[in-house]
Amino acid sequence: MFLRNYPLANLTSLGVGGPADFFIQPSNLDEVVQAQRFALEHNYPLTVIGYGTNLLIRDGGIRGVVIQIAAPFAKARVDGQVLTATTGCLLSSLSKLALQYSLSGLEFAVGIPGGLGGASFMNAGAYGGEIGPLVRSAQLVQDGEVKTWDRSELSFAYRTSRFQKEASMPIITRVELELVPKDRAAIRQKMDELQHQRRSKQPLELPSAGSTFKRPPDHYVGPLIEKAGLKGLRIGGAEVSTKHAGFIVKTGEAKAKDFLDLIAAIQSEIWEKFGVRLEPEIRILGED
Repeated sequence: MFLRNYPLANLTSLGVGGPADFFIQPSNLDEVVQAQRFALEHNYPLTVIGYGTNLLIRDGGIRGVVIQIAAPFAKARVDGQVLTATTGCLLSSLSKLALQYSLSGLEFAVGIPGGLGGASFMNAGAYGGEIGPLVRSAQLVQDGEVKTWDRSELSFAYRTSRFQKEASMPIITRVELELVPKDRAAIRQKMDELQHQRRSKQPLELPSAGSTFKRPPDHYVGPLIEKAGLKGLRIGGAEVSTKHAGFIVKTGEAKAKDFLDLIAAIQSEIWEKFGVRLEPEIRILGED
């Protein structure tokens, strides 16, 4: 059932990081429940990852059990205005599915490379849209049991949710999204516009973990970093993108430590120059 000492680097967009002690990629709800119960029974730490597109794993890897919810756990259906999907579904695929049914709300997600699980966990968003306001309910596994939380219990806010705050790690397995009927041509036009905007502004030609930092109040991260003169700053194989300073890209051989050191250098410089604290938007896991 589990793979031991499993390398995780290739499961992330950055391609860095150490191994997991135990690794499993479940394909159904029962396997998720059994994996979580295994971790609980042996008192192992439990970590859940998705497609790794917003993730930095430290070079020492992750202790305990790592569960990846990805392609084998991907099914979706539409019933009226409700799109129900398991959390291994890619956001971009769900955006296109909604388009087929002339349902609006997921246009912002067309260019986001991650999955529904990670997006729900962090309340992912782009270009004025977020996943949180669309979620009607979420099925999850917690303490080895299947539960359902409705919208009022999920506590979505900017890049956060109740899932992040639970003492006992929940594994999100299925999400119901409530969408709005709209003219299909208008939906497609909006998606095309956002895709063009994304390609023109973001450094998609190099590996990254998406936006590195959360947006602080009253500031935009990219211009702030650029104003500090940090655009193009490099440590090892990690570099502040010369196309969009809000992204750190991988330019060659790199270790997780390169990214961590560069993140720390940026935070220090921005605080010293502008008195602004930058909080990582990317999820940082594991040990050095």
